[in-house]
Amino acid sequence: MSGGTQRSRVADQLLQDIRAGRYSPGERLPSERRLSETFGVSRPVVREALGMLSSLGLVDIQVGRGAFVTAKDVTVQSQDAQRSLIEVTVMREVLECGVLGVTTRRAPGDLDTTEVEAALAELEQCVAHGAQATSADHRFHRAIVASAQSATAVRLWDDFTSEISTVIKISPNGNTMDEATLEQHRVLANGVLRGEFEPARQACHDLHEDYRRFLRDLLS
Repeated sequence: MSGGTQRSRVADQLLQDIRAGRYSPGERLPSERRLSETFGVSRPVVREALGMLSSLGLVDIQVGRGAFVTAKDVTVQSQDAQRSLIEVTVMREVLECGVLGVTTRRAPGDLDTTEVEAALAELEQCVAHGAQATSADHRFHRAIVASAQSATAVRLWDDFTSEISTVIKISPNGNTMDEATLEQHRVLANGVLRGEFEPARQACHDLHEDYRRFLRDLLS
């Protein structure tokens, strides 16, 4: 099971526990160590899952004290907003996979891969140091799209990421990224860097489907 899938599984189970009243608003969740043992995952995966819930306003993470429940459920403004969350991830995948199809048909010398390489290196540094990776992750995916050398594709991508931020503040990778999820990003980057289309297309799908799976559970 990938790190992204593990993260979503933990976040979803905690969400269900909060909804069921196992943890009440104001109550502190078990420690990262205890949750890690309970779910059989690493502490960074638990940290990412808590980051997702924090982004949704369900959990308040207090340094040195732990994570406290702040609400019993997620409030989304409208059904249209709910649909938009998932639909935008679909269009992001369509656009990103379309770009991969274009770039992998080009000769290596026709591509400027500098930004993809730099964005991937930044992600690797974030993971190596356990640093916040959301900004680097957004930079990475934008670099993949920009590798098609199409101003229109970049504008569409920017429109989608802006809409996601407007509808609700949540990152598919939480505050940090684990090594398994980073490896998926390496595979995705190799679609541009090495012309390895099929593995990159699958990695692209898996990354976005992980996000959609969590959102479907979250908004059901």
